[in-house]
Parts: sequence; structure tokens; C-alpha cells
Amino acid sequence: MRSDMRRPSLDGRTSDEDTPLLAAPRPTSMAASSSATPAATAASSTCSSSGATVSSIPDRFFTFEPILVLLCFGLSVSGVVLADQIIYQSCVVTLGYDRELCAQLGTKSNSTDVAQLETIVQPYAAKITMVNTILMSVLPALCALFMGPWSDKYGRKPAMIVPSVGFITTYVMIGILSLLSKHFLVDPWCYVVAHIPAAVLGGSTVLMAAIFSYLTDTTTEENRTVRIGILQACTMLGAFVGLLSSSFILQWTNVPTMFFLSAGTVSASSAFLYFCLEDSIKPDASMVHRQVREIFRLSHLCELLRTFFKKRSSYDRGIVWLTISIGVITVLGAGGGTVFFLYTRRRFGWTIQEFTIWQAVELLSIVAGNVIGISVLKTLLKLPDIWLALLSVLNYSLDALIKGLARQGWELFLATGITPLKATEGAALMAICSSIIPSSEIAKFYSIAMAMTNTVSLASAPLFTYIYNATVATSPQVFNFVSSGIFSLNVVLVGVIAVLLRKRRKAQVDPLFTQDSEILT
Repeated sequence: MRSDMRRPSLDGRTSDEDTPLLAAPRPTSMAASSSATPAATAASSTCSSSGATVSSIPDRFFTFEPILVLLCFGLSVSGVVLADQIIYQSCVVTLGYDRELCAQLGTKSNSTDVAQLETIVQPYAAKITMVNTILMSVLPALCALFMGPWSDKYGRKPAMIVPSVGFITTYVMIGILSLLSKHFLVDPWCYVVAHIPAAVLGGSTVLMAAIFSYLTDTTTEENRTVRIGILQACTMLGAFVGLLSSSFILQWTNVPTMFFLSAGTVSASSAFLYFCLEDSIKPDASMVHRQVREIFRLSHLCELLRTFFKKRSSYDRGIVWLTISIGVITVLGAGGGTVFFLYTRRRFGWTIQEFTIWQAVELLSIVAGNVIGISVLKTLLKLPDIWLALLSVLNYSLDALIKGLARQGWELFLATGITPLKATEGAALMAICSSIIPSSEIAKFYSIAMAMTNTVSLASAPLFTYIYNATVATSPQVFNFVSSGIFSLNVVLVGVIAVLLRKRRKAQVDPLFTQDSEILT
């Protein structure tokens, strides 16, 4: 996409861009210090070990979920625009090609020169995307280690608003950079630098952790799985609207406006959070003045490690560790998302509108899986959470396999249509863990789980970038088969958890079996 003018799109010269953020939001969270009954009144509350009060506030479906839709719209509407901007400026600024030739990248041009240029520019753009992915994974993961225990004392709302401020700052910086690129040559690496505020303030890792923590505070074991599925569906609905509308909004406006739109939308959702949402954690008034300096206490890390390695009975520790392993493997297999947009450009010659339409359909399918699938399987068919998790990981593996075998673009829509239960494993596994981990420890558990899964990007982004760059000229689809193989490992791990859960139930029925279960775990 041209940085100095809008690329026409109605006449076939549509710009393309990369896939952002909410491909499959992971329902890991800093969770709550105690669960609450939705019907309970706001006056009822419990005291946590930290001195903070956990309020059993009413379930606020009609106030909380719309915030998520608006927030995720802002986080996704400019994602592919940024990716295309990086490709264009890599071509012009870094590689030094002619602006007119670079402007044809991602269009329906039949020129062999454009096709050859695509294979030259894509590997370089993939490296920038890889570094940005690592930045937005590692620093937020470190923040989550501290913000998890901190939010138990000082509330969920601050842990939602602080990352939002980071995103607002980042989008404003990117918007300014895109304005400057109309008149000056802006190095594409500047866009990575612009993401530092969002990364330092926690990014989507801390943001989504706080959101799911709030949800855990305000739900019960009986309705938690369904409510988590609804919440995930709302995040994807916002991403769906953002992705579907991004190319059309771009036609009516320009590149800088897209980033300022993201900043404005996130600002509006943050204001809604601050003024309209009641926090589920009421901090001790005598501790409020210490809340800033309390964030980076090393004692938080010690508490997290003790919680993670704590000896538990009835196979609980084994179940917890396997659950985290599934999250780690899922993030590793999803690393192909960093190059998937480049793959569709190379393999199918997709434009931005074709890609965003497919991605919107993908998200809509997952929304249906989370809302309808979980509701039907859990409420009507009474399917256990572990079987829901098994269906989800099978969907992941099948989806990547079909994408790798695809020869025509419509086959990607086929893969999306027959695998709607992707991303439902998080809701199921979180519900399982919340039922076996004490409420005083669940926030710490989810914090370290998030840190571990997000740190995997240190391996997944370089791995898939290397595979794609090595095969882009001959077999660009290879990375999908690698993803499918990685996802298949989760099928085994979910099976092991199912066995451990069965033995755990037996150990609870037969107390004499408990000692043996601890040894085996």
C-alpha cells in the first residue's frame, strides 16, 4: 500500500495486508481470587488473603461484552493495513525499488516483474513481522508475571486500562509515522519501535488476562464454560467487524486515518471501562497509595513459582502442567499466522479485500463455535469439558492440514467451515483448572501460564518465518503441514488429561488411592 497516496481498490488494485492479532484469542487469564454468583448482590463480598475485597457483583452481560466488541474492533481494524504498509516501505525504502513497481505488490497484476519482486520483498517483510511478534509477546509475558498477583490486590480495571493506554499510544505513533511517510522515506523498522509502548504496558496479554479474570470473578463453576465461550465470541465478533470493514474504510479514507481510528476506538472502550464498569476487586483503602510501587515486587515471582511447583493431590499438578503444555503447543502451532497473509498473496494472489473477507469468515465461524457449539455441547448434550477440548484440538490440526493441501482459495473457506470449534479448548481447559485449583491461587496460575505460552513466540515466529522463507519460491504451503503436526501433539495430551481426570475421580471416591495418585503424578 502506498504510503503517499491511497491505493485504488475498486478497479482491482486493492492493497493487501497482514493478519493481526486476534486469530484465536487464548482464554488464559489472571483469573479471580474467588468466584461469584451472578445473582448475588453487589453488597455481598469476600476478603482475599491479600486484604482486598472480592465483590460478588451481578453478572453484567449487557455492559461488559459490548466493551469487548468495541475494543477488539479497534485492535483489528488497522492490523492488515499496517502489514501492507510494512511491505510497501520495505520495497521502497529498504530494498530501493521504484515506487510505481512497489505499488503493484498485492494487486491483480500479471506482470512477471511484480511476481519476482514479491518473492524478494516478502522474506524481508516477514522478518520485520517476526521481530514485532516477538516484541509483543515477550514483554507482555513478563508484565503478566507481575500484574497477575497485583490485580488480586488492586483490581481488574487498572489491569485492563493500562494496556489500553499502551495501544492508544502505539496507534497514534504509527499514524504519525504513516503521515510522515507521505513526504519522507520512513524505515519500516520504525513501526516495530512504535509498538514498544503497547508491549511495555502489557499488550493484549495483560489486557485479555484481566478481562478473563473479571469474568471468573463474576461467574460460577456451573456457567463459567459457557460464559467464557460467549466472551471469546464477543472478542472475535469485534475482530470480525474490524477485519471485514477495514478494506472498505480504507477506500473511503487513507492509511493514517485507519490508525487514528484504532486509537480513537480503543480510547472510547477504555473510557467505557473506566466510567461504566464496576470493578470486581475492592482494594483495601490503606493500600491504595502503594499500588504503583507494588507492581514490580520480586516477591510476586516467588509466589508464582511456589504456586506452579506446589505439590498437589489426586493428579492435580499433572493436570495443571498438561493444561499449560497444551497452551504452549497451541501457540507454537499458531506461529504460522505470522506468515499466513504472505502465503495467501503468494499462493492465491489474494488482495486485501479477499484476505479480509476470508479472515472475517474465519472469525465468524469461531464465534459460532464458541456461542452455538459450546452452548449446544455443554448445555443440551452435557458434554464434559475434556471432550470439548479434544474436539477443539482436532479442529486445529484438521484446519491446518486442509490449508496446506489447498490449491484454490475457496478451499480455505472450506477449512474454516468444517472446523468451527477452534479456540474452544481454552474455555474448556480453564473451566477444568478453575475447578481443581483453589481460588486463592488461580490468578497466579493463569499469570505464569500466560507468560509461558506467550514466550513460545520466541521460537514459533522465527521457526515459521524460516520455514516460509526457505520454501516460498517452491512450496510456500509447507509451514501449514508443520502446524498440523504440532497441533496433533495436543490430541495426545488431552487424552492423558482425560485419563488423569478419571483417576482423580476414583481417588476422591477411594481415599486409599490418593497416596498412590500423588506418587504417580
